Amino acid sequence: RGLAQKFNKRLDTADMGRVEGTIIDVLGTVGMAARGLVFGVAGFLLVKAAIDFDPEQAKGLDGTLKVIAQQTYGQVMLAVTSIGIIAYGLYSFAEARYRQL
Repeated sequence: RGLAQKFNKRLDTADMGRVEGTIIDVLGTVGMAARGLVFGVAGFLLVKAAIDFDPEQAKGLDGTLKVIAQQTYGQVMLAVTSIGIIAYGLYSFAEARYRQL
């Protein structure tokens, strides 16, 4: 939904200014992509744990972020992911304000 910008269907853009709409588009795109990345890695770890019959490999959100941090360039990836998650949080505030009912 983030990269395809399908989240715009839910928003009432008539009340937004041009700059505000652009900022919300960027926050939504970056935030949804980061959220998808984190949940994708968590899902991968869950499937890997099921295949290996090792429940210790299944991770929650905190474990997923630790796995990302332990990779090559993990600190950079974690910083980028954190910025994306912050963008998702800011987008969520905007969605709460401009959501179509």
